Amino acid sequence: MNVNDGPLAGLVPLRLSDRPLLHDIFSRQADPISDCSFACTFIWSASLKLYWQQIHRHLCVFANGTGDLTLLSPPLPEPGATADDMALALRECFAVMDAYNDRCSDRSHSRIEYVSEPLLARMRAAPGFDLDVAPMSADYVYDMARMIDLAGGPLQAKRSARARFMRRFPDHRTEPLRPEHRQACVSLLFRWQKRAEEKFAGEPPSAESTSPGVLRRREVAACEFAIDYMDVLGLKGLALFVGDELVGFTLGEALTSRQASILIEKTHPDFVGAPQYIFAEFCRQCWADFPECNAGDDCGMPSLRFTKEAYRPIRRQNKYCLTRPAVLAPAPLAAAAAPAALCL
Repeated sequence: MNVNDGPLAGLVPLRLSDRPLLHDIFSRQADPISDCSFACTFIWSASLKLYWQQIHRHLCVFANGTGDLTLLSPPLPEPGATADDMALALRECFAVMDAYNDRCSDRSHSRIEYVSEPLLARMRAAPGFDLDVAPMSADYVYDMARMIDLAGGPLQAKRSARARFMRRFPDHRTEPLRPEHRQACVSLLFRWQKRAEEKFAGEPPSAESTSPGVLRRREVAACEFAIDYMDVLGLKGLALFVGDELVGFTLGEALTSRQASILIEKTHPDFVGAPQYIFAEFCRQCWADFPECNAGDDCGMPSLRFTKEAYRPIRRQNKYCLTRPAVLAPAPLAAAAAPAALCL
């Protein structure tokens, strides 16, 4: 559908050519969470159907991948934006979401996700702020030096797994991830997805109410995008081989001058210890100068939460979802107000 018509009028599909402007705005944010970068946003654009618009001196990124329209991230202030601008941006963003959701879903779905602590404080300072705040899965932040050495009693199991991998597969090696590794990475992705679905069959929906299967399919699409566009997005990557077989790959970026963000890590499920080895090696080879490592959130999935907690984070970067109080939300329009053909 043409976004110049109908309920998405005025919104612009996210494109790689938008990077200079959007990257500049993302990079100005204080203490950003892992989601707050152009690279991270772009690699999810295919599965989440992302659109953007500049509204009252704020960058607003909308998501349309679940049948409704939401704000994927809070309005990000541009230079000179004021609290009054934020209030106007919030009001207009909800109007945009409501116009779509009244026709295609329900305006109670209008919401703002992945809000960091600094941006929540800025939003609360906006005149007339009256939104309910609920926690989402928080980012796991680790001490980089410990991730390289896996030192200390609490990380003994990780150290042992890495050592077993090195002993069992003496012909292991790493090299920078390159475009020619794409097909091997995609094959590994689908093997990982199939094994995960077998292993975690029956796992309940995440805390964000999305099924693990849907989350994994989206993640596979995001991984493929990341590999295809890693150079132009400024991502660093590492490939892990045993002999001539690719058994793991990982991708990350510098989120700030102090913190590296590990966006993706996938390993062959039959090579025990490969996750611990490639994670520590990636930190050592590419990010040793950064004090902190951000491994993202756990999507509300118990299995992923267990894995990330086991690395002993030094802190968490909280994220929030904002909605209007139910008693204050205007009544939705009748379901017949617009034909389904107007909805993506």
